[in-house]
Amino acid sequence: MLQDGKFQGPTASTDFAGLSAQFDVLRGDVATLTHSVTSMAEKRGRQMVSDISDGIGDAVHSVEQRGKTAEASIETTVASHSYLALFLAVGAGLMIGALSQR
Repeated sequence: MLQDGKFQGPTASTDFAGLSAQFDVLRGDVATLTHSVTSMAEKRGRQMVSDISDGIGDAVHSVEQRGKTAEASIETTVASHSYLALFLAVGAGLMIGALSQR
């Protein structure tokens, strides 16, 4: 600004008021950004929990299926080789009994 042929800059009170207004805008922007980041983190956290839960459910289902398949296979093998299964059971019993007496 020119006043009486001399350049006169802004006064301290107008500088302070301008800075104060800019800081208020900056605070609002930071608050909005913080809220946005928090929302994104919560959404991603929920998605991760959901994915992990689904993965665990799939793993449990897979283990159950493999257990049922193994059980059926063992039953078939024992039924077709009943004497061998009987001798193995007796042998395992004798070994466990011998080890437990020590």
